Amino acid sequence: MRFLRDARWLLIATTLLAAAMLAVACEEEEEEAAETPEATTAAASPEATTSAAAEEVPGVTDTEILLGTHLPLSGSPAAAYAPIGDGMRSYFEYINDVEGGVHGRKIKLLIGDDHYNPPDTMEVVRKLVEQDEVFAIISGLGEETHKAVWKYLEEKGVPDMFISSGLKQWAEPPVRTRFGFLPEYHLEGRMLGLYIAENYDGKKLGLLLQNDDFGKEGEEGLRMGLEGSDVEITAIEKYEAMQFDVTAQTQRLKNAGVDVIAVYAIPPSAASLVKTARETLNWDVPIIVSSVVQSDIFIQIAGVENAEGIISVVFGHQIYETDIPGVQLHIANMEKYIPGVPASNFSLYGSSIAELMVEALKRAGPDLTRDSLIEGAESIRGWMSSLGFEGIPISLSPEDHRPVEAEIYNRVENGEWIPFGEPISFETTQ
Repeated sequence: MRFLRDARWLLIATTLLAAAMLAVACEEEEEEAAETPEATTAAASPEATTSAAAEEVPGVTDTEILLGTHLPLSGSPAAAYAPIGDGMRSYFEYINDVEGGVHGRKIKLLIGDDHYNPPDTMEVVRKLVEQDEVFAIISGLGEETHKAVWKYLEEKGVPDMFISSGLKQWAEPPVRTRFGFLPEYHLEGRMLGLYIAENYDGKKLGLLLQNDDFGKEGEEGLRMGLEGSDVEITAIEKYEAMQFDVTAQTQRLKNAGVDVIAVYAIPPSAASLVKTARETLNWDVPIIVSSVVQSDIFIQIAGVENAEGIISVVFGHQIYETDIPGVQLHIANMEKYIPGVPASNFSLYGSSIAELMVEALKRAGPDLTRDSLIEGAESIRGWMSSLGFEGIPISLSPEDHRPVEAEIYNRVENGEWIPFGEPISFETTQ
């Protein structure tokens, strides 16, 4: 669940403003059987009697691990998330360079541009699985986009690792091949609702929600957090996932006389609300936003002064926290391996995903299979990312496929997201 001063982001912001809103039959995996002294049972086939080392695993050779992801790189306001892929690649290249990869295999990442459009997601993921034969999908981004492919990946037995979305369905109930990553929206919403109840009790609350399960589960959590308070939700406005400009929704919220606004929207749309409220409507209404918003591109589009004081939640460090060794390493990695792309909160997020994937691959062992990858991920307990806050470790198990289950409040101060308070945990694995 981060780039202010670079010309590329000015270009992205301009592109976002002008972007048009654009409205996988896999071949069966072939397994070669061979007896070896180290033979283990291969989970991919009941008939398999070979060792993991002798098994032919899609996307795995003696020297390489091939991963894939789907991200919006163009054609949508959500293209703001494109640097996530750069961040993942920078960390994988670092591991390849410094450690020779994982167990002697270098990691290669293929990125499919899905334009934040579900039919395109299906197309690029089918290609990654059927033509490119990737070992696993990592950090597929988006609610409606990933919903287009999650069943396909499950049916094909492709590990669906660390999804960049906080929907409950990714991990409740847990499915062996699928792992979430972000804190679940309804639990995060409860945190935000508690904050609103404590600080704006008795006030009228307006909601801006993306018109899909992202917004639906965010609203569910907000209502949970508001229980027992005198906060009243008096207006709800929705927008479509491909929509950037929410001027009309913002105007209607003001006309409804709300005292505070909670937002479950992607960064460009949330920034549109803030900019409209502050500049067009001269409305200094308090605004609370989902953690998916707490990024540098949001502040850039909304404007530093307009974003001042906005509240959110976060589970990791920010790109400007250059006293943190993990942040220092990420900046150096981006400069060395992805030259010309500025390090940012989104690239930092991508690096945190890649770091967790490398940990799972290391735990999977040298005889890498899709089954051993899953077992490796499920063995993680109390693991600390180099980019995570102290007190927010990652723990997984066969019953818990939700890596991040704690967050801390933060607010915009002088153009930066600053954490405050203590982490709030809803961890289910000890």
